[in-house]
Amino acid sequence: MVSSDNDMKNRQEEIRRQREADSRDQRNVDRLDDMTLQILRKYRKRLEPSGYTSLPELWPDLKQVIDLSIQLEPYQAIQRLLNLTNYFYEFCHGYRADTEQDEFQEYFQHVENTWIYLFRQEGLGMTDRIRALNVLRDGHQLAAQELGVPDALNEALKAGLIQLQPQQEEEEPLATAIDEGQEGAQK
Repeated sequence: MVSSDNDMKNRQEEIRRQREADSRDQRNVDRLDDMTLQILRKYRKRLEPSGYTSLPELWPDLKQVIDLSIQLEPYQAIQRLLNLTNYFYEFCHGYRADTEQDEFQEYFQHVENTWIYLFRQEGLGMTDRIRALNVLRDGHQLAAQELGVPDALNEALKAGLIQLQPQQEEEEPLATAIDEGQEGAQK
């Protein structure tokens, strides 16, 4: 009976600790949501005095949210980073006339390093990896065609592919899946 009581107390303590951790994680997610929303609001007000006037002004805030996002569990981090990366592309496009090529290179390098770090984490599903590779490919094309940064995100794309290869018999299904995703996006 004593063993059963101890087991029950241990289980209750474990449940309590898990709830605290979940609550802490949710507070972190909520905080990141608020930070992201503030960035988006200021970006959309870029023509007003209360908005960001340039990408170099916006970047420190976005960089902070990116850096905090990868501290989440990998399954949460990848979803958040997919969104933040797409916002980043929007910001680059919106400020392309006012941003120097070396600034774009610095920003893309940070985004690339973040993705490389995330691809090395455990617990990323195949669908998330393919979605990430599609988003990175889109950013690579934006950087090369509009921003004059031809090698942007190459290493992140390679890191994503290297991580996928051991899970697949051959590389061809991945290439097919990425190509199909691209064709679907073009339709």
